[in-house]
Amino acid sequence: MCLWFVLFLLVPNLWWLSAALCSVALIDAKQRLINIMPVTGVVLIQENESWLQLNGPILDLQGDLTSAHRYANWLVITIRTEKGTRRLAFIASAMDKVSWSHLNRIALSNH
Repeated sequence: MCLWFVLFLLVPNLWWLSAALCSVALIDAKQRLINIMPVTGVVLIQENESWLQLNGPILDLQGDLTSAHRYANWLVITIRTEKGTRRLAFIASAMDKVSWSHLNRIALSNH
């Protein structure tokens, strides 16, 4: 976003380049989000331990919850599995309010 603004201020005749850079950045951000957001599945999490399991048709992983961060209606968690570290993101509109608050309370209380 900042690169677009600076480019637009310095060379206003190249507005099309600024628009192209914004489009590429938007596509990249969308692809990154698609890679870290599970579409469907069941989340199992233990309250007293930092352990999480996610079962779904595309994604099946389990491991220790190493970090959790909340950004407005997003919850981004990092899980350490046998195959390495994996980031997952959940949004509030993807589940009911009770499940959302339960997942947030458990993930954020441990980290």
